[in-house]
Amino acid sequence: MAHGISDTDPTKTEHVDPPEVLEKKLDQLADWIKNAKHFIVFTGAGISTSTGIPDFRSGMNTILPTGPGVWELRDHPGAKRSPKARVTSSTKAIPSVTHMALVELARRNLLHFVVSQNIDGLHLRSGLPSTLLAELHGNSNLETCKKCHTKYLRDFRTRSAAKVHDHVTDRKCTKCGSPLYDSIINFGENLPEYELETSFEHAERADVCLALGSSLRVTPAADIPERVARHGGKLIIGNLQSTPLTRLATENVHALCDDLMRGLMAKLDIPIPEWELHRRIRIKIENETISVTGLDLNQDISYSLFSGIRIFVREGTQAKYDSKAIQREDPIVHKIRLTDRNDQMDVYIELNWQGHYNEPKYTVKLPLSNATKELHLFYNPKTGHWREE
Repeated sequence: MAHGISDTDPTKTEHVDPPEVLEKKLDQLADWIKNAKHFIVFTGAGISTSTGIPDFRSGMNTILPTGPGVWELRDHPGAKRSPKARVTSSTKAIPSVTHMALVELARRNLLHFVVSQNIDGLHLRSGLPSTLLAELHGNSNLETCKKCHTKYLRDFRTRSAAKVHDHVTDRKCTKCGSPLYDSIINFGENLPEYELETSFEHAERADVCLALGSSLRVTPAADIPERVARHGGKLIIGNLQSTPLTRLATENVHALCDDLMRGLMAKLDIPIPEWELHRRIRIKIENETISVTGLDLNQDISYSLFSGIRIFVREGTQAKYDSKAIQREDPIVHKIRLTDRNDQMDVYIELNWQGHYNEPKYTVKLPLSNATKELHLFYNPKTGHWREE
């Protein structure tokens, strides 16, 4: 029997499975996943609490390191988060064990799709392919053009509007000049049609669905894991609290998400990779015009990664040109003006980042000749160094 951590509201009571009970449940879950034809995961705020991002509904007596949920504090005027609570912003948060376990399961083709209610952007930052992800409630780092439907990822929070249902940002679409809108979905607003339809399509195909860290109280998002159970698939819910789908689930696992995923990956004999910040950059040189564009890892969606760049041109050890600081929206385009040019010249492009993880600048050296180069850079926050693949 699970141990209960009481709260005045029974829906907020947290349950933790004893070790021997958790072991048996994870044995069964690992077997289901290994034999699944189409395995999907549904994620909520609980997968990010270990990164320092508070959830919404956890009670005053929660065991979460972030303390009570945002709405719980709102409903208790005067209550404050404990000074011992570990809280950080979504732009500085490091993807959790759970995030990285899902990345590895996807890499091994065991996990086929992830449906997320989270807006923190950590699934994409973890390295989960954007083609395997539906973010039903938006992404705080994504803005879109309603006219031509171009998407823009940013390495900063895009929302700037003060009113709840006002989503216009202070930037314009570089393709058509129309206003851009943040992608956050607030209560009372429709979920994005493509993401919702795609999620239900995967739910219909799924024979195993693992719901992690979600209260499963917000519809129509919660209808997706329910759909799996209703058509005969196995629904496993990993959550400390009971949910409206508790009785419908094939199994309920009461554990912290990271504990559940550590145990599950051990059962599958799959190591969980450490997180590295992965950046994809395209540099194009054409007739002494240099364009530098950050991109999503899997799709050609523009990703504003830089606080600015600087361009140098040298011939051997002799400096020929220095652009000084350039700060513009992606793509950054700069014309080099040289009085004399030859094939011995090299261009140095100094990339300066937003710096959420204290990333040092990275300088790329290329021949000053017409060409396009795509870079894949990896930054380890523990070592403070970049590497290129």
